[in-house]
Amino acid sequence: MRKDRFVAFFDAIMAIIMTIVVLEFVIPSGTEWSDLGVLGYQILAYAVSFFWLGGMWINIHNIWHGVETIDRGVLWVNIAMLFFSSMIPFFVVYVGRNINDLVPQLLYGIDVMLITVFNEISVELLARHHGCVKRQLKSFRISIGIDFCIKAIGIILGIAVFPMSIMISVMLAMVFLIVWRTVIEKKK
Repeated sequence: MRKDRFVAFFDAIMAIIMTIVVLEFVIPSGTEWSDLGVLGYQILAYAVSFFWLGGMWINIHNIWHGVETIDRGVLWVNIAMLFFSSMIPFFVVYVGRNINDLVPQLLYGIDVMLITVFNEISVELLARHHGCVKRQLKSFRISIGIDFCIKAIGIILGIAVFPMSIMISVMLAMVFLIVWRTVIEKKK
């Protein structure tokens, strides 16, 4: 199958996912700055997730750039990745309302890790048939490995010490990936 149709579908779903969280925010009844305080953690959770998903979207498009066709395996792995991505709005609101609680943070962290795992599987499948992806595979594996380790450390710290470590690790992983991809692009 040509990739164009799936890429359009993927882009549409990601746009909806990245936008829908805002609809869950309860607009404060007051008009003072302090009235916005109740949304503080939700906005933080939304910003981290929005930019993390946006970074993932950019990286996916960079990886897929030279790909012309995809097979059913790649389609299904990406459908699974979209499923876990579609859970982000729920977890963002859940975490935002319970920022210091382990269960919401852990569920958020597990969801983000599953998205990462399915992204890795997708790239590995694409590399089997596409030289343009295969050429990027070593760099991708290194970056995804570091990304995964950052999030795993965040989950361990979240369980053992400070639940918000999980969201912080997602933010750190996002910053790492932005810097990594920028350095890689400059080397090309």
